[in-house]
Amino acid sequence: MTALLLALLAATADEPAPLFLKVGEKLSICKTGTLECPAVNPICDDTSIVTAEDGADGLAFKGLKPGTTFCSAGNSAGARRVYRVTVK
Repeated sequence: MTALLLALLAATADEPAPLFLKVGEKLSICKTGTLECPAVNPICDDTSIVTAEDGADGLAFKGLKPGTTFCSAGNSAGARRVYRVTVK
C-alpha cells in the first residue's frame, strides 16, 4: 500500500501543476507550495497569455489574456517545476 501511494505521488509530481488566473491577476510561485523557493529562471511558452514578474513575494506569473499555456520555474537547487496555466 505504501509503495502504491509513493508511486502515485511521484507520478503527480511529474505532471504539470495546474494554475488558474484571471486576466491581470498575479500569483507568487512560492505561495503555491509547489517549488522550493526562491523561484528563478521562469519560462512561458506563450508570453502573450502569461508573463513572469519579480514581486514582493518573489517570482509571480501574471495573466495577460484568456488562454492556456505551459510555464516553468526553477530554484537554486536545480529543481524545475512545470505549470499548466489557464487564464480566464
